[in-house]
Amino acid sequence: MTIKVEPWRIPIEGLDIEGEISPEVIALKEDATVPVAGPIRYELNLQCVGHELIATGTVSTDVRLTCSRCADTFSEEVEDSSFFYENEVANLHETLDLTDEVRETIILAFPNYPLCQEACRGLCPVCGINLNRGKCGCKPLKETCWTAFSGLDKIEVKNGSSKKKKIES
Repeated sequence: MTIKVEPWRIPIEGLDIEGEISPEVIALKEDATVPVAGPIRYELNLQCVGHELIATGTVSTDVRLTCSRCADTFSEEVEDSSFFYENEVANLHETLDLTDEVRETIILAFPNYPLCQEACRGLCPVCGINLNRGKCGCKPLKETCWTAFSGLDKIEVKNGSSKKKKIES
């Protein structure tokens, strides 16, 4: 099933449509980067204004994601309530397919940095244990990404008058 729209059937006051389409129809199931776990749901309002079709509404689906910190998989609903489509229609009696626009909207709604929970503690950098499940016996690393900057407070610089000036921290 796809999302087919027949502009000549849309009344002047507009038309509300809703439904579900399978992820296979919009080629999300085979794509490993887009792990859709259920149907794509849509609730759209269609308007014909002159020779333009305008569709607004909400699209959503359930997905399986991998946490960026601890690498656990989890389920989450991805939703975009600001779906917008506008297209000039030369012939109001042609059928339009909104499936590609819904697919694009779903993909763009995916989180860039998915987290299983906001307070996810991630993995131990020494042994790799998931710190959400418990503590490990590793000692904290003494060297951090800021270690290279630890001696900056001891640097002396020359100002314009050839005098050395100690940087205060």
